[in-house]
Amino acid sequence: MAGDYIDDRAFESGPVYFTDLDNCEPSSAVSPYPGLGRWRKLSYEAEGISGTMLLAGPETAAAPVTYRLPVSGWHAISVGSYGGVVWAGEGSRGVHLRTRTLVLARLTGERTFSPLSLPEEWLRQGEEEGEVLRDMYWKVADLTGQDIVLGQLGWRAAPGDGPGSFASVAARVAYVKVVPLSDSEVEAVESDRRRTDTKRIFVHNDVFSFFYGCRPTTEGDVRRHLEPNRDSDVSRVYWEMGGGDLPKYPSKIGRAAPFDGLNDFSRVGDRLQAEARRVLRDKGIDAARVAIDHTHDMGLELHACYRVAGFHYPPPIDNVNHGASFYKQHPEWRGTDRGGNTTPRLAYSYPGVRRYVLAMLREMLEYGVDGLCLLYNRRPPLVEYEPPVVDGFIREYGKDPRHLDDADPVWLKYRARVLTQFMREVRRLVDDAAAEQGKDVALSAVVLDTEASNMYNGLDLKAWIDEGLVDTLIPYTSEPNLNSTVTGWADPASAEYFVSLTKGTKCELALNLMPRNLTAEQYRTLAASLYEVGVDNFFFWDADMLQARFSSEGSWNALRRLGHRDEIEAWAAEGKPSLATSALKLKSIGDWDVSYDTPG
Repeated sequence: MAGDYIDDRAFESGPVYFTDLDNCEPSSAVSPYPGLGRWRKLSYEAEGISGTMLLAGPETAAAPVTYRLPVSGWHAISVGSYGGVVWAGEGSRGVHLRTRTLVLARLTGERTFSPLSLPEEWLRQGEEEGEVLRDMYWKVADLTGQDIVLGQLGWRAAPGDGPGSFASVAARVAYVKVVPLSDSEVEAVESDRRRTDTKRIFVHNDVFSFFYGCRPTTEGDVRRHLEPNRDSDVSRVYWEMGGGDLPKYPSKIGRAAPFDGLNDFSRVGDRLQAEARRVLRDKGIDAARVAIDHTHDMGLELHACYRVAGFHYPPPIDNVNHGASFYKQHPEWRGTDRGGNTTPRLAYSYPGVRRYVLAMLREMLEYGVDGLCLLYNRRPPLVEYEPPVVDGFIREYGKDPRHLDDADPVWLKYRARVLTQFMREVRRLVDDAAAEQGKDVALSAVVLDTEASNMYNGLDLKAWIDEGLVDTLIPYTSEPNLNSTVTGWADPASAEYFVSLTKGTKCELALNLMPRNLTAEQYRTLAASLYEVGVDNFFFWDADMLQARFSSEGSWNALRRLGHRDEIEAWAAEGKPSLATSALKLKSIGDWDVSYDTPG
C-alpha cells in the first residue's frame, strides 16, 4: 500500500532490528533478575532474529532507559512487544489471553513520551498458532543525533518504596525496528504533513480517565496524553475543563475537585484521581494550562469542554458530591418531573443555574482556548416540568402540559426554548471572548442520536443552527440511550438527518465514532461509508484511552489518519487488505521452547 502511512509498509527499504536491549543505559536499570525499579533482561529467539528483551511487571515501576541508535537520517520507527499468551479458559476448546502491554517511548531530542500499546486479546485455541512478537508502529522521524528512551507507565499506589508501593502497566520490549527512508520518501512524508485538507479529526479527553487510571502528577504525565496527536489528521483537542460545579483547573467559582477531607472512595481510581489533583495543586501545576500550551505547541486547537448536567451523581459514585456543592446549596433550583416530584438534577429552567454555568464558562474562556464545547451527551435531561416552564406554557397555550402526551410536539418545541435561550447566552459569551482576544472562538455541542430524542430532551438543533448559535454539531452516536458499546452509524442512513441539517449552513458536522475498540479495518470501512453520505469530520470520545488502552492492534494509527479520504478509498479499491501490524513468530524465551505444549 504505497503512500499509506499507518505503518512502515509504505516504504521500500527493508527493516533493521536492534535486539540487544541489554545494552540499554544506565546499566544499573537492567538486570537478569526481577527487581523493583529496574528492567529484567531475558534472551529470546524469534523468526529471523534473536536478542535480549526487557520485561517489567505490574508493580515494577522500571526506570527509563536509553538505547543508543547507530543510525542517522529519516526512519520509520516501531517497537516490538511480547504480549505473552496465558491459558485462561476451561474445557476442551481452551481460551487463551494475550495480555495487555504498554511501553513509553521518546527520542532524546523530545521532552514528552508517547504511549505504545497492544491491548488484551482473547484467542480461541487454534486461532493463532504459537506466540508472537508484534510491532507497535510509532512514527517517522529524523534520527540524526538521537537515541530512543524507553519507559514503563507507572504511578504511586501506596506510601513507601517497597512491594505494592507502585502500580504499573506490564511492559515487554523485544526490539527497536527502523526502516530507512529515501530522499523521495522523506519529501513525500513532509509534503503529506503539510496537507490541510486532511485535518478532519477532533479528539476528546475527559481529563478523568487518565487521572483515574494512572495518577498523573507531573507536567510530562499530562503532556503524554496529548503527544500522540502530533503529525496526524487531528486538528482539535476537546479537553474537559469541568462539569457542574467541578472545575478541572484552579477556579474562583467552582468546588475543589481534589475533595480534601475525603479519605474513602467508591473506586480505587476515584482515589487516584483525587490524589493526583492534590499533588498537582500542591506543586502549582495547572493541568489545563499545560494541556493548552502543549496542544498549541503542536499546532492544534484546544476546545474546552463542559458537562452541563454534571452537578450531582448517584450512589455508589456519590463521592463526587463531597462538600458544599452548588446542588446542595440550591434545592429550589432542582428539576421537577411530570408528576410534580423533585428530581436529582439542577434545571436550566432557572436563570440562576444558567448564570452559574455561564460564570464557569467565562473562566474557561479566560485561558485563551480556541472554543467551548457543551457536552449534552452525559446524563440528560436539563429541563423537565419545572414550574416556570409549565406556567409559561399554560399562559401561552391555555393547556397544562402535564395533561398532554409527553411527546406532544407543541409542548416539546416550547420546552426547548429554555436550552435555546441558554445557547444564546453562551453564544454571546463566546463572541465577547473572541472580540476581547482578537481571534475566532468556536462553540460546539455534543448531542444525542436522533431528531426526536434531541427534541424530547430540550435540544432544538434546527433552531440553534438557524440562529447561528452553534459552530460545530457533534452527534455522539446513532444508538438509543447513548449506547456506546455498539457501532454507531453502522447504517449510514442514520447520519442523513444531521448531514441535511447542517448542509449549506455555517455549522459543520462531526460524527463521533463508537465503540472504542474498533479495529483499523472497521474504522476505515465506517469512515468510508460516512464520507459517501456527506460527513466531513470525525470525533473520538476518550481518545487518550484509544491511544493507550482500548485500541485494537494498529487501530490508533489508522484512526489518526482517517482524514485521508484518498488513502481510505485506495485501500478499499485494493479489496480492503488486512491492516494487522507485523508480527514475528516467537521460538524461545529464556530457556523455554514456546512450541513445547503443556496443556492444563
